[in-house]
Amino acid sequence: MERTQQSPGTPAREFVAKTVGRPGLATVGRGITLLPVSAGRFLRELSRGRFADALSALPAVGLGLVAWFIVLISAQAAVNGALYPLVDAHDYRHSWGGPTLAGAWAAHAALAVPVVVAAVWLLRVLVALGSHDQPASAGSPPRRRHLPLSLLLVAAGAVLLVAWLHQL
Repeated sequence: MERTQQSPGTPAREFVAKTVGRPGLATVGRGITLLPVSAGRFLRELSRGRFADALSALPAVGLGLVAWFIVLISAQAAVNGALYPLVDAHDYRHSWGGPTLAGAWAAHAALAVPVVVAAVWLLRVLVALGSHDQPASAGSPPRRRHLPLSLLLVAAGAVLLVAWLHQL
């Protein structure tokens, strides 16, 4: 007897399947393209004289900026974790995981993994919210029920950016 349905996976398997590999890379790609697509929509509606539609595209532009910042931070964490001895070669005695190079490298790599996983899932949320600001079909008004959450995430991204810039 053949099985026609796949058995449901465990939540951990589903989580890993949506985070790494093609789905994760696709999420990062959609996160990177969120800003240009939203900015293009804003400019297109503005040039047509549809100011209300152009204004409704602005939260998605902000979400796209936050997405770019999240990609930047997670890429920095991944590079620091993978290439720690080349990126930050100094006295390992005072480094996280020190006093040995192996311990410092392992500590930085172990911190990079959850940062990158969280970034992929945050990008999924940002892309989903950015797509909700677009009209459901041609000629219909955009769905604005996710506007407060979008604005909250844009404000949180701005606060995170300022904090990150001050620690440099």
